[in-house]
Amino acid sequence: MITITEPATLATDYLLALFTGWLGRRLLLASRIAEWNGLVEAAGAQHWWSVAFMATAVAGAAGGTVHGFQQTMARPVTNLLWIATLESLIVAAFAVVSTAIVMIGWRRTATFATTFTAAVAFGSYGLWVAKHPVFLAAIAAYGVALAMLLAIRLVRVRPLDRGGRFLIAGIVVSVIAAAVQQSGWSLHPKFNHNDLYHVIQAVGVWLLYRSAMNP
Repeated sequence: MITITEPATLATDYLLALFTGWLGRRLLLASRIAEWNGLVEAAGAQHWWSVAFMATAVAGAAGGTVHGFQQTMARPVTNLLWIATLESLIVAAFAVVSTAIVMIGWRRTATFATTFTAAVAFGSYGLWVAKHPVFLAAIAAYGVALAMLLAIRLVRVRPLDRGGRFLIAGIVVSVIAAAVQQSGWSLHPKFNHNDLYHVIQAVGVWLLYRSAMNP
């Protein structure tokens, strides 16, 4: 008989993964429509946002599997899935930074060079995280990426337009979610800090999605 170690964490992680993946697919479709309409920057930003959401969905699915079946799976498999969880969040962080780079509006060569530099930086950080697989390291990268995106939007784009307001709200909610996760505070013995984090983060994901739909 298969034993589920943390049922609530597995369920909320999987639901968050499905929700985020669905939003990522909608963003991918939106990017294609924007491209067809000649909105190059909007298409590029929404494409990278879709990558960020898809990578976050992978992280949720892998993380939920670890929390749910860690006593059933072999230790090497558990470790591999946990690293996949963290690395997926690093990929999501890189995609968010790539969104910010697109928003700057540089020429293609400069955009490519900057994106490549970001890829090297996040790739190097990902190698470090593989040797130090702590969740805080992954969410810190994602937090820095969101901060960079907000800074670019404040400088280069209208900061208080609809998309900007959703971005600020999404970042605030995401920070609250991360703080709850790190605090270890639980509502109930069977609904711990990770479960509450997933619920709050779902709201943050929705707000970030609304921002991405209004680049």
